[in-house]
Amino acid sequence: MSLYEVKKLNAQENDKIIYYDYLRYKRGAGWWTGLIKDDWHRPYEIKKAKYNASFLNNLPDYYFLGIKIKELLKSSMSNGKCHACAIALILCFKEFEIYTCNLRNYTAHYNEKNSNKIDEFEHTFLVINIDDIKTVIDTSFGFITDIDTYNDIFSIDNVRVISSDTLKSTEIYKFIENRKNLAGPTSESESKEDEEYQRYINDIHEYMDMCKDYKNNQNKHLQDFFNRCLYRTSNSYCIQRWRCTLEFKHGNARFIYPTIDMFSLIDDEFDENLYSTYAKTIEKIIGF
Repeated sequence: MSLYEVKKLNAQENDKIIYYDYLRYKRGAGWWTGLIKDDWHRPYEIKKAKYNASFLNNLPDYYFLGIKIKELLKSSMSNGKCHACAIALILCFKEFEIYTCNLRNYTAHYNEKNSNKIDEFEHTFLVINIDDIKTVIDTSFGFITDIDTYNDIFSIDNVRVISSDTLKSTEIYKFIENRKNLAGPTSESESKEDEEYQRYINDIHEYMDMCKDYKNNQNKHLQDFFNRCLYRTSNSYCIQRWRCTLEFKHGNARFIYPTIDMFSLIDDEFDENLYSTYAKTIEKIIGF
């Protein structure tokens, strides 16, 4: 195992990590997928992991650019979109910090697993204060932990921080905050003649222009975050992919997340859902 894997497993064993994303929780417990990403396999030895269903369930029913945040934070939507998903999640909190940094241990882990090597794994996550403890909510890895445990797992460096006061003073934040109660149009209304649909498309284009054109000579990181990070992970192409995933339930998006807390060392009734599609996987499990 890589150092990242060892550190993460140790944090799970010591109850330092709580998964709010069900599929990330199953991976944390050792479940794995084949070449097809939703062909799930149960491991011979289950690892200790905890799942908290209430985090997503208790979030307000807000929207980020027309996409419900509760759905956006699930792994089938959030994977690879850490910058945008962290920004979406801030709409649910009054005070926060946005961290962008390099994950050194995960960079090494990635390079062990892949032939195309990278020098840095740039990543963004949200930090809030819970009972005077700096708490990380990571929208890509789907878990919640304290900042010290997070740093132990990932060994972060090149850290850049945006405070809630700084972010809230920008027109981009005000733009998405003013629209947090607005759902995107349904596919039935998507026509050039529909006013609601045209307003939505115009909003997306306005948002993209704001991100692309944002200037701030006093805070170059904030400018770069909007111009590059946020623009790249929440442009019109990304939004269309999100909407298609939600509407047509592609891949892992077809799974309904359990609404009860779970502990991986105790079997649960939802395990069958991960086996439900692929006959070869089912044959391996029942021994036929």
